[in-house]
Amino acid sequence: MAHEGRNILTYLGGEFQTFAERPLCEVDSLVLSCLSYYRLPEEFAAARTSEGMALAGLFCAERFEAMTCGLWDPEGLVQLLAAAVASPRLRGTRVCGYVDEFDEVAEKQFSAVTLRLPGGGAYVSFRGTDNTLVGWREDFNMAFETGVPSQLAAVDYLCRAAREVDGPLWVGGHSKGGNLAVYAASRCPADVAARLRAVFSHDGPGFTAETLAEPAWRDRARLVHKTVPRSSLIGMLFEQQEDYSVVASTATGPLQHDPFSWVVEGTDFVREEGLGRGASFVDEGLNEWITSMTPVEREGFVEALFSVLNSGGKDSFGSLKESWQTSLPAMARELAGLGPSERANIARAVRLLVRAFAPDFEVPRLPELETLLPGGLLAERSPGEGEPPDGVSEPPDGAGIFDA
Repeated sequence: MAHEGRNILTYLGGEFQTFAERPLCEVDSLVLSCLSYYRLPEEFAAARTSEGMALAGLFCAERFEAMTCGLWDPEGLVQLLAAAVASPRLRGTRVCGYVDEFDEVAEKQFSAVTLRLPGGGAYVSFRGTDNTLVGWREDFNMAFETGVPSQLAAVDYLCRAAREVDGPLWVGGHSKGGNLAVYAASRCPADVAARLRAVFSHDGPGFTAETLAEPAWRDRARLVHKTVPRSSLIGMLFEQQEDYSVVASTATGPLQHDPFSWVVEGTDFVREEGLGRGASFVDEGLNEWITSMTPVEREGFVEALFSVLNSGGKDSFGSLKESWQTSLPAMARELAGLGPSERANIARAVRLLVRAFAPDFEVPRLPELETLLPGGLLAERSPGEGEPPDGVSEPPDGAGIFDA
């Protein structure tokens, strides 16, 4: 169903009420969550301080490339910044406390920013996963480990923000940022939790059953607002979920993770009932297999999955795609060394990730792949999908839609 492109950009362009006139809502939260995706160069040193700098100060054309390099939809992010700066609702926002941490050894990819809102209070925004393998390794570590490095960093960051900012607090994020927001809210001290007005997870991964059974989670779950698109992939990762609402999207399949595709009408998202088949497949298929494992077995699964991905010799999904002539055969050789059941499930997980972050990439039929792994590495196709063309051809141009 077409929704005429109504999204967060058109929302900002036509919403003139201030926060004093209408409280912060879920659509505002998605906008503020996306503002943490920008990579702020050293020239914006004030954004790293507690006092911060005006949001309008980030709108510098000569810095756009550095701010959006390697991110999903750079053009859309520039348009979002322009709309936010022009909006009477967000125009007075200040950007402070910006951090960006990456540690390959610790398997940590963490970034956050505190947005001081016009009229008082602040929104603590956690960035989602980028397209690095380290970032995604950390996400999958959540399947067997509570308190991965970014989750612990999120708790510390929220506490620090609470010390530096007066007034009410809202916390949120898109993709992994949503998971970090919920985790930080459930683990922060009582005095910080008392200031929380709401916690937002926009298509963020879920939690293990052990985490959701903790008393702190049960006490603060009422604060959480989780939104997922109908064909959610990222937001339905892992076996247990917070309560969630399904929003309409103009995209299809895994591309619905793109926040610019979420349909806005008036001051709210257009809601839908239930999840689509794609989301159910991910939740009931891969998640069901992961759920059946012990924590030790889950750790082994994650180790095997990323051994395959890392065997491609690159550090991101984008670079794996660009070097497919060498990376795919290397990954296939690594897969071929696994047992039949593990090989099938690992290949399935690889397929899901590649289709989410390189949806325009059609894997060619390579004799070497067929020999190493009958059927090919990514050969499983959904019903109704056409077969790839015969022969070897260059993959289509264009980056994957999302760095999550």
